[in-house]
Amino acid sequence: MRLHLRRLGDTRRALSFNGGFVSMPASCFTGLDPRQCLRLDEPLMAGWLAHEAFHHWQRLQGRAVTRQALHLQWRFWRHGINPYAYTPGESPAALLAQFQHAQVEQQAQMWQDAVMADIAWRQAAPGADQQRLAAAARRWHAVLHWVQMQAVPPPAPLVP
Repeated sequence: MRLHLRRLGDTRRALSFNGGFVSMPASCFTGLDPRQCLRLDEPLMAGWLAHEAFHHWQRLQGRAVTRQALHLQWRFWRHGINPYAYTPGESPAALLAQFQHAQVEQQAQMWQDAVMADIAWRQAAPGADQQRLAAAARRWHAVLHWVQMQAVPPPAPLVP
């Protein structure tokens, strides 16, 4: 993947194109300088990168992300249907089932939310809030595990 400064269109949002081109807003870089590091210690910045990196992964899985995303964005512009919106499942299994059947933008948003929940939990100070954040992060473990398993090639068959 190639990382660039977003200069065209809505420069407050990240964007990815075919070929692993990821364009991030200046606010994502230390000191607003694209020659500096991304501010990945901030859950939102890490979430945006995770969202766009997930689109790259979807493309590697054979999905026509750009075409589908353009159609979804057109529907949002024309009919007000938010392509990122989803209602989180109550259990990890329900969340995984919803993730598996979601369209490309919903999946990437769910992935972003999973990454942000994990970072927020890991950065939380000890206390009651940490337990709530840990529970929120654990809800995503089934999704994280499923995505990880998609990247693992199946074992070679045993030769008799």
